[in-house]
Formats: sequence, C-alpha cells, structure tokens
Amino acid sequence: MHFQRKRIFTLYLFFFVSFLFLLGRICYIQLIDGPRLAQKAIGQRLRTINYIQFPRGDILDRYGRPLTNTLPQLCIVVFPVLVQDSPETVKLLAETLNMSAETVSQKIGNVKHENNLKIVKSPFILKANASHIQVERIRKAELPGVYILPLVTRYKTDWPAVHLLGYVGEPGSEDEVSVPSTEGKTGIEKQYDSFLSGGASEKVAILIDDRGRALSGRGFTLLPAKERAVKEMHGIELTIDYRYQQAVEKALGDKSGAVVVMDVNTGDILAMASSPKFDPYMLEKPISGDAYVNKALQSYPPASVFKIVLAVALMEEGLAHPDDMFTCTGKFSVPGGHEVSCWFHEGHGDISFAESLAHSCNSVFIENGLKIGGALIQEYADRLGLLENRIIGLSVPQVNRLFFNYTIPGDIANVSIGENGVRLSPVTVARLISEVANGGLGVIPRVVSRIRDEEGKIIEEYVPDTQFRVISASTAKELKIMLRDAVQEGTGKTAQVLGISTAGKTGSSETEGAWFAGFAPFDSPRWAVAVFIHKGNSGAGDAAPVFQNIVSQLVDLEKLK
Repeated sequence: MHFQRKRIFTLYLFFFVSFLFLLGRICYIQLIDGPRLAQKAIGQRLRTINYIQFPRGDILDRYGRPLTNTLPQLCIVVFPVLVQDSPETVKLLAETLNMSAETVSQKIGNVKHENNLKIVKSPFILKANASHIQVERIRKAELPGVYILPLVTRYKTDWPAVHLLGYVGEPGSEDEVSVPSTEGKTGIEKQYDSFLSGGASEKVAILIDDRGRALSGRGFTLLPAKERAVKEMHGIELTIDYRYQQAVEKALGDKSGAVVVMDVNTGDILAMASSPKFDPYMLEKPISGDAYVNKALQSYPPASVFKIVLAVALMEEGLAHPDDMFTCTGKFSVPGGHEVSCWFHEGHGDISFAESLAHSCNSVFIENGLKIGGALIQEYADRLGLLENRIIGLSVPQVNRLFFNYTIPGDIANVSIGENGVRLSPVTVARLISEVANGGLGVIPRVVSRIRDEEGKIIEEYVPDTQFRVISASTAKELKIMLRDAVQEGTGKTAQVLGISTAGKTGSSETEGAWFAGFAPFDSPRWAVAVFIHKGNSGAGDAAPVFQNIVSQLVDLEKLK
C-alpha cells in the first residue's frame, strides 16, 4: 500500500513539473519571444522588394549633380510567386517591353532544386523607368503578380556615362532564398565599391496567403529599413559635367565610337562617352558584341591625327617650319622599293609644311618621319605623355602604344601617318590636343576629383598634377595656327562652328575608323575634343561633324556667342 502511494505521488510530481515547464515555455513564447516569432510568421507571408533598388552612395558630377538616380521612377515589378497563367503573362510582358520571351520567362520562372523542391524566385524589377505607354498597357492587363511601383532605381533613364559608371548586381529581395549581388561589377561602381556600398533601404511589401495569393484589399506596405550593420556610404564626385555629357551623347547618337571632352588647362575629363550603350540592368544582351567596351579607353590607330606628334618633333628640333616647301607627287618611295600613296592620288604638288598638315599630305610626313627617325618619334611621343596610360582616379591597364622597328623604313613610314605600329585612345588624343591648345603645358587626365562622406565632408581628394612644359610656347603657338588652318582651309572644314573659330585635325584609319581631334574656342581654348568613329570612312565625313555638333552645344550652354 505504501509502495502504491509512493508511485502515485511520483506520477503526480512528474505531471506537475511537466506542467510547470510547459507553462513556463508558453509564457516565454508569449511574453518574451512572441514579438520575434510574430515578425517571423509575418515575414513568411510577406514578399518584399527594395524601395531603393541598390542602397549605395551616389556618383556625382563636378557640380554635385547626381549621375545615378535619386528619384522614384515607375517600374514594372514581378512577384514570381503570385504570377498566374505564366505563358500569357510572359507573352504580354515581352511584347509590351520589347524584350525576348525567353528572357522574361527565365526571369519569372521558378526553378527546381536538386532535391526537387521548388525554389520561388525573389521579386524583381523587370523594367526600370517604364514609359507611359508601357505602364498603361500593363496596368489595363491586370496581370496577377505584375505591378507598377514607384521605386528609386540606380540608373537614370538616359544612362549617362554608363561605361564610365559601370553597373552593380541585379535587383531582388534580401529575405528570399536568392540574395542579389550588390557589388560593383565594372567602372566606377567596381573601383569604388568599398566606398559606395553600405546603405539600407525601406521595403515595399505585399501580404500573401498560405496558397501564395495576394490578400485582396491589403495592397502594398512600406516597411522601415533595417538598421545598417555596415559602414556609411560615400559619394564619388567625378570631373564630368552632366550637361556636357548629355551634349556629347546626343551628338554621338547611335554611331559606334567614343568622344572625350577635356579641360585643356587642367586635364579634367568633362565628358566621356562610348557607343553603343548597354543596359546597366543587364536584362537583355545588346545586339552589338562590343557594347560593353568603353571605346574611350581602348587604343586604335590614330591615323593622321598622329601627324601632330611629328609636327611637334620637327618644329622643336628646328627641322621644319610652317613656311618650308615640299613637293607631293601623289606617292612616296620608301627606301627598299616600297611606295606609299598619298590619300590625294593626283598629288598636292608644291606645298608648305603648314599646308601639308592642313591637307594631311602623307608624302610630306613620311619624308619627314624618315628624316627624324623612329627613335625621335618615340622620344616625342613619350614627352607628350602618349605612351603612358594614366588617368587620375581611374585604374586602367598599361598598354604598349608604340610597337615598330626603328631600323625598318617601312615601319617608320607607317607610324609617320599613324597606321601600323602606333595605337592611341581617345583619352590620350584629347591629352595631346590639350597640350597644344594650352600653349605647350603637359596635363594628366583626371576623372575623379574627391570622395565625400554622408555629411558632405571631403575624406579623400584627387588633385591635378602640377603643370609641366612639354612643348615650347613658340612651337605650340605656330602649331595652333596650323590646326586652325586645317579647319578653315583643309580637310577639317566640316568642323567649323558658326560664331567661333575652331582648330583640329582629321584622321582616317585604313583599318579601324575615323578621327577628329580639335579644340575650341581658338582665341581662348577651353575644350579639347577627341572624336573616334569606329569603322568610319573618313575623319571629315564622319568624325568632324560630331565635333562640330558638340562644340556648338557647348557654346550655347556657356553662352559664348
């Protein structure tokens, strides 16, 4: 009997302790851990997307104007878990947004994992900065899972300086299975990623039921940003002038090529454009395979623009003067029996050195190139800074700009007219023109001026290099006049700008494209402009009109007329 009572007491004690444990656990869950679990439960029923697509620091122009977007834009946003009748949705979106059905299907389609579990893709922006027509058509279609939301996208509608700025990872939601990359991939975004990254964004959220359907009548909610657990963002201030960048891109249009506008006195790059552009959201592959290439930084045969280097060398060495006379028969016999034709096959006849530059006479420059020799050509190219690939604030790979045999006359002849054996980038050509235009002082191209913290305080500054003389003032003065004559009377007539005087040199490469490199205004030079048209036929026909268009716009912007 005693033993039986003991067993009953033990059993009661066990149930009592178990009850106390369960009661304590319930109290803990309700009173202490309740808010966290409630938030987690809600989170499992929410689908969210960043209000600020990429919460990063801004990239600014020289006057503090943002080159990246800071204002809400209407976006076509897809929540894959809510999409119904996927084929019809894909078809309408593809037709409306001018995208391939394959691209839309891949973006929307939920995928199978290795264990055959369905992985639901995160909400994403399918089309940033959608047009009014696109918005209205999709709004009328009332496609489940497809919404029009005002979000702060990373890039502006016109994508200014997209090659220079670069791009970051694709948009998405941080609380889904797939976490989007927000690392800078190219350009300024990549090089200064450690400064730009670090932000947080509010979330645009929609509530769904246990079947993955949006709860009717609830709409979207803006959730506050989580507290940042990383360092502060910074702003990167470039030397680019947003107005100039727009002017350059407008003038370049859909031509394949590049333009660089440089301040002749400081080396600051005021505009840098490359065409064709690419979509920084990386939704559709561009038609052109070289769309991702920043042609402003690539090297090409400079053609007759390189004759400026020979003119500097000849005049500095006292081997040629503007009034010296030469004879062009239409071809020049290089030692060894090889003949090189002048572009003007009939020959220029008796022609002065100044006229030979204005009319781009190959014969005169091959003759004088052989006179000074390859070593002296190399020396002056180096003195003018054409052999170094340096841009203040931007990491660029070093490349070999001159690669010819000094002992072979044919090689020297080719280099003398800017063909085989020499390659320059539009940035380098703009540097060359600046050094002539400013009276002979060397400049180093600069594209980043400073980095600011979130309060606007400068934390790092990239100052221009001290100017140094590379051409005598007298040679620079004479050469400027010769380049003005090239526009007024020579091959560069299509670069004339109404109301002001300009100067420059055409170039027509046999293999790569067309050039015009010049400066304006002539009387008080401000801008060096290098225009390269990939696969263009002639400098006069393809590149010089772009120069004329750009300078005309800059003159209007600065009210110089």
